[in-house]
Amino acid sequence: MTVPRLAQALIAPPESLVDRPLEPVTIAVLDSGIDCTHPDLAGRVIRAVRVELVDGKPAIVEGETDSNNDVYGHGTAVASIACGLSPNAQIIDVKVLGEGRLGTGAALIVGLRFAIEARASVINMSLTAGPEFAGRLHALCEQAYRQGQIVVAATRNMPLADHGFPAELSSVVSVDQRRMESLFRVHYRRTHPIEYAAHGEEVTVAAAGGGHTTKTGTSFATPAVSGLCALWLGAFPGLRPFEIKSLLKAFATESDAEGSPDGRSPIR
Repeated sequence: MTVPRLAQALIAPPESLVDRPLEPVTIAVLDSGIDCTHPDLAGRVIRAVRVELVDGKPAIVEGETDSNNDVYGHGTAVASIACGLSPNAQIIDVKVLGEGRLGTGAALIVGLRFAIEARASVINMSLTAGPEFAGRLHALCEQAYRQGQIVVAATRNMPLADHGFPAELSSVVSVDQRRMESLFRVHYRRTHPIEYAAHGEEVTVAAAGGGHTTKTGTSFATPAVSGLCALWLGAFPGLRPFEIKSLLKAFATESDAEGSPDGRSPIR
């Protein structure tokens, strides 16, 4: 009898998968761009695009996969965490943020729609938008869920009236940050709308332009979860989004505490 993929995955701790044969898995990183020339990321970025105004409307413009496309280092840091956990991850660089870590909800919508249409297996969103974009984000995240794509989204570093979108949506894997002993570990919060927390304090990351630095925030906890998703999908192709959530819960610790986020989110 064939053992279901989920049952196989439940007996294999995620860190044990690193040394297994893994299928390539694409992670779309919606962020500030990526320094594709950084040694930690060289050869890992398979496509690069950016959202620009074309005839007054945000549109996708093709970029280069052999250049530094990062305007301030956020996207490079995020991509390096996912790639560091998942050796099979192949990155699609979707630049939706501009100078000063700022972007628009309209640019985010266009970037997310592109990532969904490009059939990225995992979509990392280390940013948030306000409730005025919740309806459009909900429709896109539902589409991704139905297509078997996993959207991993950061909560706000400093919650306002909401935790940020699309993190508040049940169709995504929502992530807060806390200190964990390993990037392979997540925390499950049974009664909190942001279900998971991952290591996001003083994380060593690639710095745009070369070298490394340390970062703290939900932005840097989120790609740890994306990397875990890519590991599971590489080892057990065909897992559905609800099965990935089940694996995250199965290998997580549990708490009802809200955690102690700090810092700030790129989009308000």
